[in-house]
Amino acid sequence: MRKVWLYVVAITVATLAALPASAKVTVDFDKSVNFSTYKTYAWRSGTPAKDPLMQKRIQNAVEAELTAKGLTKTDGAADLYVVTHASSKNEKQIDVNNLGYAGYRWHGWGGWGPTTVNMYEIPVGTLVVDLLAGKSNELVWRGVATETLSDNPQKVAKLINKVVTKMFKKFPPEK
Repeated sequence: MRKVWLYVVAITVATLAALPASAKVTVDFDKSVNFSTYKTYAWRSGTPAKDPLMQKRIQNAVEAELTAKGLTKTDGAADLYVVTHASSKNEKQIDVNNLGYAGYRWHGWGGWGPTTVNMYEIPVGTLVVDLLAGKSNELVWRGVATETLSDNPQKVAKLINKVVTKMFKKFPPEK
């Protein structure tokens, strides 16, 4: 019986470790920078999303946040340059059904049942938004979001807006 419980614990730990994390957003910035001096921004090339429509949604979400924070988009020289990097990869998820114990014996009921283990590939996307100082071209702010992706474009569009809003929630950062 002890071996069975060790097996159950091992499978449970493996399953939890393989589960994709829910929306994780982190932000980091140069604490020596006075962000109130930045008034304009422009785009620079980064690593675009594989789908051009998703890249456009990322740009629109970032522009909406920067505009709401008082920055103005420009096509020329800017105080800040925005660079995005989007990527996706498949992570493995293990699903264990019926851990082999159908119940306890009571009036002949119960016994050992089969255990099925299924492995799935779960798409996980990462979005990095970098802000570079216009004059020095140095990184001054970075937001990173990682989340499980849907195959539904509308759900991914909502996710993009959600994580970009979360990234810029406390922008400009206070020292």
